[in-house]
Amino acid sequence: MACKVLCPSVALLAYLIICQHVRAQCTEPDFGSRNVILTEEHFSTQGFPDGSTVTFECVIGHRPANLKASKSVTCQGNQWTSLELSCTRKSCGSLADFLHGRYEMTGNVFGDTAKPVCDKGYMLAGQEATRTCRERGWDGRDPLCEPVKCTAPPAIENGQLEDEPLDSYDYLHAVSYSCNRGLNLIGQSILHCSEDGTFKPDPPKCFDGCPAPTIPNVKRIGGKSPPYKLGNFVEYKCVDDHKMNGTGYIVCRANGWDPEPPRCIAPCSLPKLNEHVTFPDDLRSLKTFPHGFKVTLKCVSGYEPDDVTVSKTITCEETKWAEMLLTCKARPTTATTRATTITVPVTVTSVTRTTSKDSPKENEKAMTTNNTPLIASVLTLIFACLSGLVIYCCCCKRSKHEYSDKVAKSNKEEDTL
Repeated sequence: MACKVLCPSVALLAYLIICQHVRAQCTEPDFGSRNVILTEEHFSTQGFPDGSTVTFECVIGHRPANLKASKSVTCQGNQWTSLELSCTRKSCGSLADFLHGRYEMTGNVFGDTAKPVCDKGYMLAGQEATRTCRERGWDGRDPLCEPVKCTAPPAIENGQLEDEPLDSYDYLHAVSYSCNRGLNLIGQSILHCSEDGTFKPDPPKCFDGCPAPTIPNVKRIGGKSPPYKLGNFVEYKCVDDHKMNGTGYIVCRANGWDPEPPRCIAPCSLPKLNEHVTFPDDLRSLKTFPHGFKVTLKCVSGYEPDDVTVSKTITCEETKWAEMLLTCKARPTTATTRATTITVPVTVTSVTRTTSKDSPKENEKAMTTNNTPLIASVLTLIFACLSGLVIYCCCCKRSKHEYSDKVAKSNKEEDTL
């Protein structure tokens, strides 16, 4: 009897202990937003039972924001207590300027960078080395800035340096150019050794003039004949029937003719027309057409366009006509329908009113005489209509009698049978 009471109680107690044990544990704590990680002894731990305590430390490159803050948390039931530890990035301090240079820094804490820049007139010896703030401070070392050296300045065509050439030139060293006799120097005659190791600005040019333009079908109407020096101008005009493309007035500049020399475009000859297509009457006498000229074509008499939507216009484009789209077809003839008609001659005689001072009886007699043919025609028409009506009635009556006889005959034959 005692066993029946004790055994279920013990089983229930064991079940409760097991459930409490399963329920009372914590998962791995995570406080990543505070820049901390678990210490090394807790890396491999899978579960944390109730009452467990773990310790945190700062991630690489960080230090505690408060040295007195607690670094531990405890599992209570299935939750961790609050962590006091919070870490910030370590400071590497500011980098001091170095000889003939300085640093351009993004900051001075862990992960920031510092780019070395040499003073004007100096350049980095070797490759540029950007320094980074690491766990133990700034990596690398101060670079070396040495004075800028320029190589020999470039040579120019039809000109030379006025100074004796050197193997190298120091920063801001100046050189001068000159052109051969009779040529114009275009640009700056003096160049300086710049901070990037090159001479600036660009070297000058020695200008010998502009070449004589070669333009077919053109006449010179202004300016001088060749040779053309700086500032000389020429003015042109196209020959008859040719059209100028561009500007006829050009000037010799340092970079050549300004604007570009023009062209004279030859005209178009008479185009080959499609079948049954012709020119407008007012243009048939022309033999040539200048560039850009437009002509509206048409179909010959008795023909019409195959497609009324296509353009009838063609344009002369640099000696050639644009594509001709107009085609023509024969215009259809109108069919005549003949109908047999019965005509009744009616003679209408105009009635003339007289303003003479004749007596009313004479006027009435005259009107009666003039209207006699008209009255006769009207009477003829009425008689014809009445005759037709009589004939129609007779035909209808005859047909009715024939039908009655046929019915009577049929009834008689049935009675006989």
